[in-house]
Amino acid sequence: MTGRIRATGTTRRPSRDPDLPQTRRKQRNTMSTTTVRTSDRGASGTRTAPSVFAQTLRLTRTEFTLFVRYQTAWLYLLMPMVLFVPLMSMPSAPAFGDYTTTDLSIAAALLGIGLMLGIGHASNVFAARRESLVTLLVLLFTLLLTALVVAVISAMNGTAPADPVLLGVAVLLCTTAMTFVGLLITSLVRNAESAQMFSTLPMLFLLMTGGIFFPLELMPGPVGAVAGLLPVAPAAEMAQAAYTGYDVFGGFEGAEAVGTLELWTASLPSIAVMLVWIVVLALAVGRFFKWDPRRP
Repeated sequence: MTGRIRATGTTRRPSRDPDLPQTRRKQRNTMSTTTVRTSDRGASGTRTAPSVFAQTLRLTRTEFTLFVRYQTAWLYLLMPMVLFVPLMSMPSAPAFGDYTTTDLSIAAALLGIGLMLGIGHASNVFAARRESLVTLLVLLFTLLLTALVVAVISAMNGTAPADPVLLGVAVLLCTTAMTFVGLLITSLVRNAESAQMFSTLPMLFLLMTGGIFFPLELMPGPVGAVAGLLPVAPAAEMAQAAYTGYDVFGGFEGAEAVGTLELWTASLPSIAVMLVWIVVLALAVGRFFKWDPRRP
């Protein structure tokens, strides 16, 4: 009797599918490529894993959307444009050839785009989100804005840069160095608001000592020598030389027009100084910058 009750109350488990282990093995073997069958269409297709290029493109599109929607980003995009207004209204004097001191200041001010975006925007965004792709976006927007400003200036003056490649190298080196400065600022602050306020001081200091508003020759000897080794003045001289085609690395007085090869040769010391700054700042970022999120 008891045996019958036990037999009656026992629930029979459904038998396992013998093909289930084989199916699981197939699923593991096809992690990168899966076959999708659609019952409504009656067709089958193969969905492959996205390539590295596709993933990078997708991430770039996402970061670009966030960059455009970020209101502070537009502030730092417009600030360099405002920088050219006082330069154009400053008293101008002949410098060499057909160029004036205003022309040289405007050429050097092209680096202000990378300076403001690198220090101001990068430090702000890294403190808020800490995304590595922001560095590439800063470089991209800097080059695009620089090309736009150069096109406008060339249309107004009727003259194009003598060496656009050297000008692009100067902007690229300056922007890279300034972005690393922005990362160092991020390691010292707790949030994006603090980064925005803290970045103002080094930004103004480098603008004033970078040979943008007035030549380094007007500074006292030791001050001008030190300013010439900071990570803006060498790039500013490269921009002035690239825009005018004159060798201005020894000063405006006695500057002579030279060819492309001579211009690049004369710019090698400035390029070396910028590369040293980039390496030093990159090592400092690797030492002090942390990718963990900040507390509010």
